[in-house]
Amino acid sequence: MSAFKSFSDKFLLILPIWFIAILSSCETKEAEPAYLGTEYFGLLPGAWVVYDVDSIVYDDFLGEVFHYQYQVKEVNSEIYINNQGNESMRLERFWRADENDSWKVKNIWSASLLSQRAIKTEENITYIKIAFPAGSGLKWNGNAFNNKPGQQYEITDIHTPEEIGNVMFDSTLTVLQKDLITIIGEDLKYEVYAPGIGMVERKYVMLTKEVDGTIVRGVDYSYTIADYGNDELY
Repeated sequence: MSAFKSFSDKFLLILPIWFIAILSSCETKEAEPAYLGTEYFGLLPGAWVVYDVDSIVYDDFLGEVFHYQYQVKEVNSEIYINNQGNESMRLERFWRADENDSWKVKNIWSASLLSQRAIKTEENITYIKIAFPAGSGLKWNGNAFNNKPGQQYEITDIHTPEEIGNVMFDSTLTVLQKDLITIIGEDLKYEVYAPGIGMVERKYVMLTKEVDGTIVRGVDYSYTIADYGNDELY
């Protein structure tokens, strides 16, 4: 038997094993699902979040500054099929002056969690809150589903531990929605999300200033998580 034939026989014996190993490796890689990050949007049935709201209004007409503090509760009420044929969550929202006050109906919003985006309709205006698969540096047009001018949203942080409203979160995701600061104005907006809960912080600042920094008009408000839970877990 020639050395070439001996080598060929051994190669033919090894080839099926090698080929199976390659296929197994490919199947393993294909079986691993890509990370999306949808858990950051929350939207679990029965879940609710209470926010402390702090709002400052600079009124140039009256020449006064108004400071408001109250609480807002957002409840994931029920799932329904929306006009686009997608599952949507009815968000029932309430407000109260403080912890000693009773909750009063504020309004109804809605939210949907799709394969590539998390959508929320606020005051009849729909925004793409998070795009998937979520990752630092990911950008998209948050106003793609409304009539407002295009606005670039960006994930600036993900999987970041952070303490918000005296609550320590092992992981958070931050979406920067606006960031324009000049010597005569400030336009800043961002939201922070935590897995299984959804939004845990919102900041919105839109101010007009004098060159020396004096605020002429505008608003500065924030939502900060105060409590959260899920009534369907009890």
